[in-house]
Amino acid sequence: MLTEFVKRFTDHQIEYVEVHEQYFLKDTSLEHYLLPQQVTLIGLYLGKQQGKQFIPSFNLLEVLSEYSKEKIFVNDLGEIDFLYGKHLRKRHLADIRGALEPGRFKLVQNRYDENIGYGIYIGEHTDSVKILHHVLDRGIFIKRDKQLKK
Repeated sequence: MLTEFVKRFTDHQIEYVEVHEQYFLKDTSLEHYLLPQQVTLIGLYLGKQQGKQFIPSFNLLEVLSEYSKEKIFVNDLGEIDFLYGKHLRKRHLADIRGALEPGRFKLVQNRYDENIGYGIYIGEHTDSVKILHHVLDRGIFIKRDKQLKK
């Protein structure tokens, strides 16, 4: 599952360990510290398999952003809108890198090249039509904190 997800962004191979349908970045130095009990987690969390779907962690998106050319850079307005779960339109974009084929997965980066999530590229159209379909964003923390204040 993880390998197929990674291939949507890059050809770089990410070595991982699978534990109970959860994926962790492989780190051979940690194997020395394993206890004889059953392992429930080890290393940097990359995501989990939920049924037939893979749910990536933000850690994985951060690792992918180092190797992937499939990126969309957003301006300040685009960053705010994307973090609040909105789809991206032409007015939100600063740059598009990688293949411009509709249906491609794209990492969404702010102007500092920090990953803020990912989506599915729809294609270039007019200003009012979405260009990237929102899938996952780091704004979950903003939204969660907003709910706590109520």
